[in-house]
Amino acid sequence: MNNYSVSLVGPAPWGFRLQGGKDFNMPLSISRLNDGGKAARAHVGIGDVVLTIDGISTDGMTHLEAQNKIKACTGNLNMTLQRVASVQKPNLVHVPKITTVTKKNPPKRPPRKHIVDTYTEFYHTPTHSDASKKRLIEDTEDWHPRTGTTQSRSFRILAQITGTDHMKEPEHEAAKKTKEKIPIHVFSPKYTKLRDWHHEVSARVLNVQ
Repeated sequence: MNNYSVSLVGPAPWGFRLQGGKDFNMPLSISRLNDGGKAARAHVGIGDVVLTIDGISTDGMTHLEAQNKIKACTGNLNMTLQRVASVQKPNLVHVPKITTVTKKNPPKRPPRKHIVDTYTEFYHTPTHSDASKKRLIEDTEDWHPRTGTTQSRSFRILAQITGTDHMKEPEHEAAKKTKEKIPIHVFSPKYTKLRDWHHEVSARVLNVQ
């Protein structure tokens, strides 16, 4: 703390106000300054402690005694003061600013179409009707391949007349093997009827009936 002296040119007002004293159990100090007043121009500061007034120590003075001592000065007012260290401002703690991030909803997309796998072969409509299919099956059952050695009834009759029924045509080995591999088929009644009709027509034509 630094002590300094001021001399204010009278008369009053002096441009300051006191506070404290022995009766307040606190030292006398400057509580207020008038803007542009004599004390402010002399660089007196608020809170500075008044040590002497016109050379008289203020130690033990009451607040009223100090006021009367100042009012008694008709000329210059001489005071010794103690400058109080300026009160340091508390250090400001930097608090980081929290930025709230607003989550943006993704843009809505049109609903996806449900994909259904269609197997067309399961719904394939047959091109043949039931009637045509049945006829095709019957025609197939009626058909039977004839081997080279098969002879109709009319030819067998003709062979008996001419006396060549005991003659056998030579068979090749391949034909024999083919004959042996031919399975026995059961002929349908329709095929038997058609075969008999053919034999009758052949016999009628050959006049061997």
